[in-house]
Amino acid sequence: MEDVSLMDMLNAREARCRLQQRLLNAHQKPLICLTLNIPGPVKILPGIPEAFETGRGRIESVLSKNQIPTLRSEAVREKTGYEAFYCVDASPETAKKLMIALEDQDRLGRLFDIDVLRTDGTKVSREELGFAPRRCLLCGRPAHVCSRSRAHSVAELTEEITRILEA
Repeated sequence: MEDVSLMDMLNAREARCRLQQRLLNAHQKPLICLTLNIPGPVKILPGIPEAFETGRGRIESVLSKNQIPTLRSEAVREKTGYEAFYCVDASPETAKKLMIALEDQDRLGRLFDIDVLRTDGTKVSREELGFAPRRCLLCGRPAHVCSRSRAHSVAELTEEITRILEA
């Protein structure tokens, strides 16, 4: 379990943006981006590789079941976190609705952060589609409220994430 520095995270974010832009430019289709919600300096906890592969499997299964072609997929596995990208031939809104269902499916789904980008790079939000914002893992309030106010410690969140991963 390796600590990740702020500079590591900033570099990873830049690399992710470059990859997203390259995929969007190449295919001119919406892009599904899977990461895991793991706060703190250690991003690869025990169980994370398996959870990531489960997330990928769920995305690929729901795309297949809904007959949505994947034009390109890529995965990145770094100490800063695991990421998967799917360029899909579907409306961004349809893709986002399917991904919200995966995020809300169960406790493990709560760890998935699945963004859908339009061809111009803007994100489709849950709220614009009439869905409630994500909930905090610990208290059930809107996650962005707890995140911004740092309502819970990294240790508390990591403990809950570990419980989810073990289950």
